[in-house]
Amino acid sequence: MRNSWKKVLLLSLVTVLAFTLAACSGSNTNNKPSNSPTAAPTEGTDNGAAATDSGVDATGWDGSKYTTPITLSTVKGIGTNYFFKNGETMENNVLHTYMKDNLGIDVKYDWVVTDTNDAYKTKLRLMLSSGEKMPDVVTYRGDLETVNMLIDSGQFMDVGELFDQYAGDKYKQAVDLNADTWLPVVRDGKRMALPVLDYAYNDDMVLWLRQDWMDKLNLQAPKTVADLEVIMDAFVNQDPDGNGKKDTIGLALGFKNTFLNWMSDVSWLFGAYGTMPGQWNKGADGALAYGSIDPGAKQALATLKTWMDKGYISKDSGLKDDVSGSEFFTKGQAGAIVGRNWLPDWPFGDLINNVPGAKYKAYPIPAGPDGKIGAQSGNPSVNGWMLVNKNAKNPEALIRYYNFFFDNWANPEKGSTFENGFAEGYDWAKLPDGTITKEPEKYPDLFPDYADRTHLVEPIYYSLTFEGARIPSLYADTMIKIGNGEAPTTPYEAQTAAVRKPENVDAMKIVMEQKDIRMKNYFQGPLTETMKQKNELLNKLLNQTYSKIIYGQSPIDEFDKMVENWKKSGGEQITKEVNDWFASASK
Repeated sequence: MRNSWKKVLLLSLVTVLAFTLAACSGSNTNNKPSNSPTAAPTEGTDNGAAATDSGVDATGWDGSKYTTPITLSTVKGIGTNYFFKNGETMENNVLHTYMKDNLGIDVKYDWVVTDTNDAYKTKLRLMLSSGEKMPDVVTYRGDLETVNMLIDSGQFMDVGELFDQYAGDKYKQAVDLNADTWLPVVRDGKRMALPVLDYAYNDDMVLWLRQDWMDKLNLQAPKTVADLEVIMDAFVNQDPDGNGKKDTIGLALGFKNTFLNWMSDVSWLFGAYGTMPGQWNKGADGALAYGSIDPGAKQALATLKTWMDKGYISKDSGLKDDVSGSEFFTKGQAGAIVGRNWLPDWPFGDLINNVPGAKYKAYPIPAGPDGKIGAQSGNPSVNGWMLVNKNAKNPEALIRYYNFFFDNWANPEKGSTFENGFAEGYDWAKLPDGTITKEPEKYPDLFPDYADRTHLVEPIYYSLTFEGARIPSLYADTMIKIGNGEAPTTPYEAQTAAVRKPENVDAMKIVMEQKDIRMKNYFQGPLTETMKQKNELLNKLLNQTYSKIIYGQSPIDEFDKMVENWKKSGGEQITKEVNDWFASASK
């Protein structure tokens, strides 16, 4: 489903160093790097600084690009889904070259780190604690506590006026879809970070099971937690991998840092008892309460202890984070994992590499003993934040960069540069019959210089804005259309159909059929004063008590003592502050 937006005419080169001007448009060079997209696509609406008689505004922008290239400094955490061609790096790649040549924006990295075990967050926090100068732009997705620390450093600007002046129509309309978008980063009425938008429902959870194990052991689809326990018991005790050893477990979990994860998640089990840990839930009286101290959490912990005792979950789960916890599944040890609909894209490819012939399938989140089903929802349209340094010479450049992807990448037109992907030979190639393929392993000659042919090289991940740009409603609508057997009619739909595995499509159908189980986090504001002082202590108290109960080091009633200590140690005051914020934000 698409909205109708204004488009500006494609800017064309007419002579060298001389331009023929039309209202609100200028010219654009069309020099392409080797193996790069073929042309500069249409530039969308730019509500930037007024153009001078030369067609170039005060920032050096001619309506399409900076006439003299400008530099944006930043830092980067490379995810495990980042793959490069031989010879390319985060600092030197096809996307970086394209954006410099076509927008005049040259991105420079102060440092790049492989983002495992929270390395990116840790490095950012070390910079803050040592008072280091921050780069022009910091993009971050993850805990809001780190976002708040960045804001509180005083190094970043209010981006409200920048957004109002420079954001294109598509970016603004997408932000407006969710009235709560700005709430986490508003300080005294000022918007302190730009939202990175995500697809709606993209964060929602499904249960993934090893379908080859299910078939081998003749197991039925689980509808309840009790049904899942039967399945996990079979996975542990009936040698599903056929190696003659008792070396398999039921469920892949990683709760080293939190009990509400984006992968190898366990928060859904708390949802089966009516609560959601690590967030603020609305009670029957309309007040907000912290889910981690709800009586339902005690029931979930008792269940987890039983699972640990029976070997349904690994004794190493408490040492694993969300990503490393998923390796129980991808290495072939665990038969179940709870995570997002797109896990077939990553990291389930590792399962297929590690266990040839393995099959997986998505199932609905099971119900608890009283019929309750609950799963985290996250923010339905935001999946990260972009902070702009007060001293950045071209603070508006980040928004122009993002506008470009909204206008040209998010939902490209037929015949446009990004119709099939970002760059031919990278994330797509054309077969002799004219059809498009995204299979580098099958067609190595069409995807030259691949370092790892089991993974598609997708340059869009190199962008400052994580995945270029995403229109919130587009993904779910497209996946349901594909799932219903309808033929794709737009380039985005065709790309989605080409790259998304059938298991991914089926999982998204489950998400939409089960969307009413989503449990919203009602606190979307900045850290309260007491949170800033006490959060680390309180989180440590919670996590240690949870872990001791699960591992049998403390009795289950230790939970009640922990709740009282949590309240006395600042939790009660935080609860008041959270509800004061909620009352104010609800007006």
